[in-house]
Amino acid sequence: MNFIPKSQYLIDANVFIQAKNFHYRFEFCQSFWDWIIQAHHANIVFSIDKVKKELKKGKIEDLVRIWINDKLPNDFFLPDIKDNSVIPSYIEIMQWINSDTHYTPQAKKEFAREDVADAFLIAVARTYGYTIVTHEKGNTEAKKRVLIPDAAKVFKVESIMIYDLLSQYAENNFSLKNIK
Repeated sequence: MNFIPKSQYLIDANVFIQAKNFHYRFEFCQSFWDWIIQAHHANIVFSIDKVKKELKKGKIEDLVRIWINDKLPNDFFLPDIKDNSVIPSYIEIMQWINSDTHYTPQAKKEFAREDVADAFLIAVARTYGYTIVTHEKGNTEAKKRVLIPDAAKVFKVESIMIYDLLSQYAENNFSLKNIK
């Protein structure tokens, strides 16, 4: 996938969840999680409060939940609904989804839920020029679910996979690449 990297990225909840459950489990790939912290300290990666709330819905012993509480800096999760600059973009996204005729009513309702981070990720990214990092792949034929890449494209927000971000900013041992 070709993309022009931007300097800052917002990570979707599914990146953390899939990393924990599959490719980058804490018990054998702590370096991935350390890389996220390094990339944050380098002002490259962030997420939003809604993602934090989604991740904290897990069980008390959930490793991502523990990692968020114990390791991530407080400024990793950016304000979304409490940021007045984001609200106009969020309103436009809600107007778009409510008037859209492509998606099913259930898909539109799910996307518009206030406790789901997707629309807020797009609104924050649009407002501040972030790229969204997600495991979702766009599918313009999908009608039963609003996928982040498809909705983001409507608002000229770029989205990439975590592997694209890692290719750009991580060495083969998950150390942060020397950024010029």
